[in-house]
Amino acid sequence: MLIFGLKVSLIGMGVVYFALILLVYIIKGFSILSALYDRRAKPATVIAAKTPAAPVLLVGGLDRESEEEIAAVISAAVVAYSRDRK
Repeated sequence: MLIFGLKVSLIGMGVVYFALILLVYIIKGFSILSALYDRRAKPATVIAAKTPAAPVLLVGGLDRESEEEIAAVISAAVVAYSRDRK
């Protein structure tokens, strides 16, 4: 009875080990396919990267001075918050 249990456990562990090895090779295969696909799609992304960037829209019609003022207030708030946390 002990021999039968050992055989069953060895067969079970062998099947699991084989499945894990097979899974590693499947993942490597997908990685290679993905690299090939990225290499083919790379020229299209280079063309898209050369297009001019979209203009930045100001929220609520703010001018440059207002944006700098808001950035200063946010920075001061972050500094004050970090001082309270220490």
